[in-house]
Amino acid sequence: MRNTNLPLLSYLANSAKQGKNIPSIVQLSEELSLSPAAVREQLAVARQLEVVEVKTKTGIQTSSFSVAPAICLAFRYGLELDPSMLSELASVRQHLELAFWNEAVSKLTEKDVEHLEKIVYTAYQKINSHPIILPLEEHKEFHLTIYRPLKNNYLNNLMEAYWELNSETDYHTYSDVNSLQNVWAYHRKIQQAIAAREFDLGFEALKTHYELVKTKNKATLINRFE
Repeated sequence: MRNTNLPLLSYLANSAKQGKNIPSIVQLSEELSLSPAAVREQLAVARQLEVVEVKTKTGIQTSSFSVAPAICLAFRYGLELDPSMLSELASVRQHLELAFWNEAVSKLTEKDVEHLEKIVYTAYQKINSHPIILPLEEHKEFHLTIYRPLKNNYLNNLMEAYWELNSETDYHTYSDVNSLQNVWAYHRKIQQAIAAREFDLGFEALKTHYELVKTKNKATLINRFE
């Protein structure tokens, strides 16, 4: 399906599928019957979406597609309007994780399970260090690891977008030792349930974890905006 509003995007997509090199802006202008200025404008959009890279020596190169940059770009604007909007994206992500849980955990390999165990161990090391190190990367990787085997690019990209946006905010839901230990106790329960292939127990632990997150988020937002 051809994008008539931004013909350069269609051209780039077709070139990526066929493994063709992307010509110069002047050549693109001729092939697409657009002015060089219009090509540059559309190329700027493509760069914002991170579907291309433009370098001095190599010229225009297509990149692997991810919807995460588009989501992040839109949400960064939205968060300027309303910082609480991140909680809406978090809610979408949580519902998706619950919906895909059974399908995802059944595909986890022994290596994946070992990786989850290492993530939990590293997270506790950071929590118990002096001073505390927030296990932000571990939190992200724990959740992504569970759903990555589905190979659902849109699901994975949306989750990646959430974690990227979450890391950019000026506050984090869990920052004190007790809260961190509590939330990671649930991550450990989830990991142990997966290792034992007691997926229903893991699902209940995940649900309870999210209920605690919602309660904590509401309290945090009230404190921030009162």
